[in-house]
Amino acid sequence: MAGLTAASTLSDRDVVVLEAAGRAGGRVESVRQGDYWINLGTQFTEGTGPLIDALHRHQIPMGTLEGKKVALALDGKEVDTSNPFGLMLRSRMSLLDRLGLAAVGARILAAVPFLEMDPDNRLAQRVRAKLDARRADFVLRGVRSTLARAMVRSWSGQWMGCEPEETAATQFVISMGILLTDPAKVPNFSLPDGGNQTLTDILAADLDDRLRLNSPVTSVEWTEDGVVVDYEEENGPARIRARRAIVTVPGDVAVRIMPGLPHEYRAAFDDIHYGRYVVVGFFTHEEGPQRWDDYLAVSTPQLSFQAMFNHAAAQRRGNTRKPGGALACFAGGAEADNLFELTDDEIIARFTTDLLALYPELEGKLDEGIIRRHHRVVPFWPPRGRASLPTLRQHLGPIHLAGDYQLDMPSLADAANSGQQAARQVLASLSPRG
Repeated sequence: MAGLTAASTLSDRDVVVLEAAGRAGGRVESVRQGDYWINLGTQFTEGTGPLIDALHRHQIPMGTLEGKKVALALDGKEVDTSNPFGLMLRSRMSLLDRLGLAAVGARILAAVPFLEMDPDNRLAQRVRAKLDARRADFVLRGVRSTLARAMVRSWSGQWMGCEPEETAATQFVISMGILLTDPAKVPNFSLPDGGNQTLTDILAADLDDRLRLNSPVTSVEWTEDGVVVDYEEENGPARIRARRAIVTVPGDVAVRIMPGLPHEYRAAFDDIHYGRYVVVGFFTHEEGPQRWDDYLAVSTPQLSFQAMFNHAAAQRRGNTRKPGGALACFAGGAEADNLFELTDDEIIARFTTDLLALYPELEGKLDEGIIRRHHRVVPFWPPRGRASLPTLRQHLGPIHLAGDYQLDMPSLADAANSGQQAARQVLASLSPRG
């Protein structure tokens, strides 16, 4: 999304986009069947800025999630998570579990307001600095409940693709704050019709032959005056000389293709870690209202997948319900690591069994699962790792960097914002004839 947005911003210039894969969009991927679609990569669209502007500009309908809920499934019962205290009272938990969950919820909710404050507020700065310096598993300090600990690991896995001890507390608290709030309060929280790939497909089509697919970059070298990019194409090695370049690849790829990176840039990229996921999507063939229709997500800490996302939720409006649906089951972090060792068929079989345990009424109404293994998705930082991030916001002569790692909360909107900012910096650095 960062690269496509940058190229769109620079569309009136002589632009070439090099894409290693056979399609543009990165971790944005959707599959479609009839009236429904499944996002197999990035799940939702939210935020403000060029991403939302592009959706509106291309007149892509944004399915509303107003009135939809996030639920927790425990021991055969589902409870809305937007009311943490109601969650504890209505779930089938022991007193020890309730106390443990109360401690976790209180620590998360106590920090969220400071993350939403004006960043120049001194108290908010101190709270953020403290959270940046500690691991996310601080929320489990003194918690003896096995269930509460499993729930925290499940939440971290499903929203960030990592374990609580891997990441600093800041990003974890923001993610959990979203989980524990009303989705309607998140700006532009939606599921674009046709899936998130609808937008990336349009942006890619607009580039036409300026987008070169199956063209992995092997090296990027630069002087103060220009850039030399070597890459592979169908006929073998190729080279482009340019006045400017915007690099929008993951951190480890950036280090590999830019051997001339100064030490501080290399160290900043090394500070970025990536969450990992296994996703299995299912098109379904049920008829009439269903128990999950009003849930956009269900957290499932007791199953082989940690969350189920309901992509048909945005289409459930009014009293008319079309037959069928689309569900995506996610496992992240250590659970994904374990699943990576299995075959696709073994993973699909596990997820199918557990999905039917969650909703037995889907027996005989599931299509074959569609699986994706994502070894590198959401960026996160270990304690104090984010301190090096300002380095990556500075250009290296004619090289500008962009990606969802540059802003506070990695998302499609942040990736688009970053790409637009880099493109504007390029435009400002060029002469009027550039």
